Amino acid sequence: MAGHVEVDRLTYLLPDGRLLLHEVSFRVGDGVKAALVGPNGAGKTTLLRLVAGDLRPDDGRVVSSGGLGVMRQFIGDVRDGRSVHDLLLSVAPAQVRAAAETLADAESAIAARDDEATQLAYAQAVADYADAGGYDMEVVWDVCATASMGLSYDAIRDRPVTTLSGGEQKRLVLEALLRGPDQVLLLDEPDNYLDVPGKQWLEDRLRATDKTVLLVSHDRRLLAEVADRIVTVEDRGVWIHGGGFATYAKGREERISRLAERLRRWDEEHARLRRLVHTLRQTAANNDALASSYRAARTRLSRFEEAGPPQRPPKAQNVRIRLRGAVPASVPSSARTWSSPA
Repeated sequence: MAGHVEVDRLTYLLPDGRLLLHEVSFRVGDGVKAALVGPNGAGKTTLLRLVAGDLRPDDGRVVSSGGLGVMRQFIGDVRDGRSVHDLLLSVAPAQVRAAAETLADAESAIAARDDEATQLAYAQAVADYADAGGYDMEVVWDVCATASMGLSYDAIRDRPVTTLSGGEQKRLVLEALLRGPDQVLLLDEPDNYLDVPGKQWLEDRLRATDKTVLLVSHDRRLLAEVADRIVTVEDRGVWIHGGGFATYAKGREERISRLAERLRRWDEEHARLRRLVHTLRQTAANNDALASSYRAARTRLSRFEEAGPPQRPPKAQNVRIRLRGAVPASVPSSARTWSSPA
């Protein structure tokens, strides 16, 4: 059964104190494939990192079930001293990572001092690694290595990650996440570094998996072929389109029209209340019987202004979502200008 992730009134301040996200709420579950989109700098990657637990929100909470498998943005451009084993371990479940760290420490200890105590500690670490599912994961990694590189896990486990191309890093980690036990996948730019066949493979696998997926991508084709829900990050919040790419542009236009209409009605009511207060103030000056009506109108105006106006529609001339890639033929022409206002 697929897991879920729920973001509840999440607020996050940048280190310099600026508000980036304010009371963001949405839910992705039941095997849904949701795409996070929005203009550069809106907070897509930050929001994904908050869901993953890499960052702590200033307010609100994230709740998930089924385990989180995370592909971070740097995968494909790893240039440090890690091995392939280390890379695969970095996307394994937390209990496997913890048990592997203990096992590595026990191996180092027994290499330095082979006595009864270190032998017992090593034996316990091996048992704990097995109980955590570590050896089961290595079986999965063998399948992943064979599928992505045509080599066994044992053949590549100690190779430096730097010997893998960006596409090989990406494909190997994606295989591990898609075949692994975590039921919720957070994918930041999963299509980067993949060639055309690799992107086709990714589309097919994401459509076929029953895992819940929340991804960030600028690739039109991937979004069109995979996403059945779109979460747009803008104006420090989000709005959710319940359909896919093909109906997003129309849904967005309708939303902007609704916001504009709500704001127009608020402005009209605001102007009416101000005129009423102004009229009653003038008449109440000469008629004590109208003093209470004037006070009531002034209180109503004050409360109306304190509540504030409804959300304003985004400014089309200032904010754009930048996407790349060709639009699939299956997408209607009305939705092909999706680089329209964010």
